[in-house]
Amino acid sequence: MKLKKIVGMGILVLSLVFVGCSSNNDTANKASNTKNEDSQNLKNVGKDTIIVYSNAVSDGRGDYFKEKAKEAGFDVEMVDLGGTDLVNRLLAEKNAPVADIVFGLNEMNFKKLAKEDMFEPYKPNWLDQVMDGININEEGLYSPMDMARVFPIYNKEFVKEEDIPNDWSDFYNNEKYKGLYKVQNGLGGATDTAAMYIHLINYKDESKDMGVKEEAWDKLSKWFKNGYQTPEGEDWIQNFVDGKVPYAYTYMAKPSEIEKEYGVKIGIINPKSGVIQTVEQIGIIKDGEDNKKEKEFVDWIGSTDVMAGFAEGYNQMPVNKKAQESAPEGLKRVMEETTPAEIDFDFVGKYIDQWVEYVELNIL
Repeated sequence: MKLKKIVGMGILVLSLVFVGCSSNNDTANKASNTKNEDSQNLKNVGKDTIIVYSNAVSDGRGDYFKEKAKEAGFDVEMVDLGGTDLVNRLLAEKNAPVADIVFGLNEMNFKKLAKEDMFEPYKPNWLDQVMDGININEEGLYSPMDMARVFPIYNKEFVKEEDIPNDWSDFYNNEKYKGLYKVQNGLGGATDTAAMYIHLINYKDESKDMGVKEEAWDKLSKWFKNGYQTPEGEDWIQNFVDGKVPYAYTYMAKPSEIEKEYGVKIGIINPKSGVIQTVEQIGIIKDGEDNKKEKEFVDWIGSTDVMAGFAEGYNQMPVNKKAQESAPEGLKRVMEETTPAEIDFDFVGKYIDQWVEYVELNIL
């Protein structure tokens, strides 16, 4: 809630680019069409309005939080930004913050922003409800909200039990999988990026260029070469359903969605080296004010009731143990059947931009 910012918002918000996680034209068009409306909303905010920047409020999720917040007595404006745009916007506004709250970015991005001294320390009253195994920032600069996992899947109609890979590396080390598993066309999304760096992290050697042994790039190149890049005009899900490409990787909510829409049975693969688990966080932007209302909001949004509704209504898996009981069965299944890999996200965060650039320029 920043009354002193309101005068400057008219200039700042004109440059906001509202994009969702999807890269399709419909999403881009919707973002363009709503930019002026959302900008006008920000220009007209009152002194008690909490401005929330997030990359996790598309597909009705922002409306859910906004409506529930209103019921709880909070006046909230949600700004929907893609992950990269969100980080860049916060850095650009560092010396004249517009946002009060940021949530939805993963721990790597929050660490990047924390190094710029952007967060007000606060430990929410629900931290004792966070499930075991989830990292909690000791300084209280940000706190975990919900999680995502990226893992391989297969179409049970076309894959026999003896043909289920034991690890990610089986896909490119065994010729029987050649052309039968989906690989990335680009690295614009978090899921695609995660399914890239999982092949690098076990070859850590910071004495080498980009922090990994040369062998890592050989392995990653084989991953792409042996797989199937979905060409323009084809749909990876349809290829998966038809058995043309019966192996893929995806995120937690997708298997149950595909099963429901297409009537197929999907198997979840739990690689021996583990699956990627990232945790979305929430933090309060440091602005020199006491942020009392923002702290109350963080206590509220991460509470069991709010996160339970979020889990049930929007196919999400919160880190709140009690709220997890309301998560859809498909997500609970993923939690039970997959094991997170041990990932040094400080290491990944240090090199991820270099890795993405290298892959896009030299491998894809």
